[in-house]
Amino acid sequence: MKTTFRTLATALATALAASAGLTSAHAGVLTWQDVVFTASWTDKVVTLEIDAARAGGDWTGATRLGALSIKEIGRFDSVAVSAAPKGVESWTLNARELNAHGCSGGNGNKAGNRELCLSGTPSLLGDDMVFTFTFTGKPDLSEPHLKVNFLNNSSNRKIGDLLSQDILASTVVVPGPVTPPAVTNPPPVVIPPPEGEPLPPVTDPLKEPTPVILPDSNEVPEPGTIALTLAGPGLLGVALRKRR
Repeated sequence: MKTTFRTLATALATALAASAGLTSAHAGVLTWQDVVFTASWTDKVVTLEIDAARAGGDWTGATRLGALSIKEIGRFDSVAVSAAPKGVESWTLNARELNAHGCSGGNGNKAGNRELCLSGTPSLLGDDMVFTFTFTGKPDLSEPHLKVNFLNNSSNRKIGDLLSQDILASTVVVPGPVTPPAVTNPPPVVIPPPEGEPLPPVTDPLKEPTPVILPDSNEVPEPGTIALTLAGPGLLGVALRKRR
């Protein structure tokens, strides 16, 4: 027989803690023979969900829930079923423990209320079977012990072994807002020149560059200036001939 225990922060427990104004709640998940039992609890309330539409292993062929029991929950004054699946409204609740003969085990009220047992006309198995138990007094709901009896369809006889396991718990804390880290600009990346080449001159980006004055080469000479320039070599040649 393979048993798998898992603890997780379920959305049900988180929502319960947030809606009730609590800082934390508890939740636990137990998987047995492909049936998933999810429990969440606060100081005075236990919610148990059974998803049993695909029961396997020794529970293959199970179609009905005969009884369930929760023990190791400390001392409490009273307990009431505040929510139950359809068909379970008329079940009987007492301060005993589930055994092979039904809700007849335990010490009952002799040593104070320490367990509860719920039984009645067998109810059809399925998913999302939710039971809610509300306590008075000072119960200890940190890690409840669950016992469940499954039945077959033909004769309502017990099928497989009686489940008897703790539902291990983990604290569920409602998280606060997360502040993202500040974004900073990375420093500029300087790529050095190849080996042997001089470094480029360092300029001050805040200093204005010195203006460079270039000669004005766009001025057009006057016509007379051009004529004198062209006539100068000719007159020089005439004067040389006369001297000869």
